[in-house]
Amino acid sequence: MKIKKVYVEELITTKQINPGLELLNKQYDKRLKDAKHTVKSIRKNKIRFFGCFLGKRLIAVFGLIHHFSIRESQYGHLFGEDEHALRYVATVGQLASINQIRPNTLYSILFDTAQRLGISKLYAIITEHEPFYTDNLNATIHKQNCDIHVGSDVPVTAISMDCQALGKDTARFIRRSPSATFKYYEGNMVTLVRETCNSDAVWGPYQRSFTEIITSVQQEVYLDIAKQLDGPVLDVGCGPANLLKFIPDKRLEYHGVDQNPLMVLGAQTRINELGFTQASAEHGRTEQFYVSGFGVKTICSINSLYASQFPYEQLKHLANQLKKGGTLWLVNPNPNMTEEKMAQLLANERGRWGQHPLFDEFCNKNIELVKTFNAHFFPLEDLCNWLTSLGLEIKAQSSDYFAGAVNLIQAVKQ
Repeated sequence: MKIKKVYVEELITTKQINPGLELLNKQYDKRLKDAKHTVKSIRKNKIRFFGCFLGKRLIAVFGLIHHFSIRESQYGHLFGEDEHALRYVATVGQLASINQIRPNTLYSILFDTAQRLGISKLYAIITEHEPFYTDNLNATIHKQNCDIHVGSDVPVTAISMDCQALGKDTARFIRRSPSATFKYYEGNMVTLVRETCNSDAVWGPYQRSFTEIITSVQQEVYLDIAKQLDGPVLDVGCGPANLLKFIPDKRLEYHGVDQNPLMVLGAQTRINELGFTQASAEHGRTEQFYVSGFGVKTICSINSLYASQFPYEQLKHLANQLKKGGTLWLVNPNPNMTEEKMAQLLANERGRWGQHPLFDEFCNKNIELVKTFNAHFFPLEDLCNWLTSLGLEIKAQSSDYFAGAVNLIQAVKQ
């Protein structure tokens, strides 16, 4: 079965916001005329406006207005919450989609975004489908037939949805196990925008040598994972798709995503050269890449988590994208990966790769990466605890790779 890939980004510039408003207002025109928005009203009301894209096509939008308490909002009187009982809530006043996105994917994106922003509860007014919200999203109805004028004679209901403690129905609907994951980066999350993916400062110089040189310790990791893969496979931080060199089945369904456009270009070239018939590679950040449908069977994160700004957020997102019974292969350096250790590993490869014209460049870049990202070289125990908190069961774990400097974990979604 083909994976539908949905990419989400915040719409900030006028050029970005206008297509979102066109989609939103087209759906609001018949039922909610007074709810229609302009670029000016989006900014005046401090609405964070998000778009969901299938390929390059905008298929859904939603807006969030962040408050310290619900009483700060214009709808506060509908909910009657104690203003001291809540912190960092948001109202959802704008949501529209076309039929190319499944509701579970759309609400998965909505909840993930709210959690990234540190929002504890979402409030909304809805005009229909109350059982959908109460049954699937564990929503609480606060007031029906609200005194809100929306430009048409339409009954309005005020509801709220908890972002911190997902109910069983909600968790099942968005494919995430209930857990106490919200506390880790509460209030510190930033929303990543696609334009920020275009910088080549860190990864551009690495792409050329990384594509051509695959050391023996890297090959060991790829070989051990490749022989156990079951597609479809989502390879996050895929680089130039080095993993594909070790997969014999050219019919395997493979989808790579990487934040650097040069890496993606290298991956697309490798896919064509190796003759994979159901493979693709796309440009984007892992945290903004969603899988439509019931989830993906296998996710690989091979030496990419350390470069994430918020690694726990990324793991939470990956756990959400796995289908029940799906497997996450996580490979990441541990604190044993020092500059000295990397230098020794590279010295061991000089006999094999020393004559390659890009080897010195490869060595220098790897030493630089250790200096830059070693704060995210996590102990094996920490990674296992994180994955367990996300509802994954650890099936295999090892710190033996890269001469004891890299962890490998196989975890399965329960």
